[in-house]
Amino acid sequence: MSTATQQQQRGQKQKLDPVDNHLHISSKKNAREFIFISKIFLKKFQNVELHALGEATKISVRVAENLQRQGLATITKINSFTADIEGRKRVKLVVTLQLTQDGKARIDQELQA
Repeated sequence: MSTATQQQQRGQKQKLDPVDNHLHISSKKNAREFIFISKIFLKKFQNVELHALGEATKISVRVAENLQRQGLATITKINSFTADIEGRKRVKLVVTLQLTQDGKARIDQELQA
């Protein structure tokens, strides 16, 4: 992507339109940003899988716990395993969230823009 295209995209807001229900959590953004992004995923798919590696697992746990505490989603499954990535053993965490009825109405209202 050219620098001019990147600068153009920064100047205007882009709508996030996820193609599947897998949200890959990284340690480059904070939990608050991923909570907002998770709401967009939940609105579209009703259930979302938060995938995180290594240090990002802390952020994914914080996101899932926060959404559940707010009553927007329920944690339905937590899987953790060791993945061999580029010759290194890394902890991978997958948290599955299910949108609640109350959460659906609140997210719809919040994301109207």
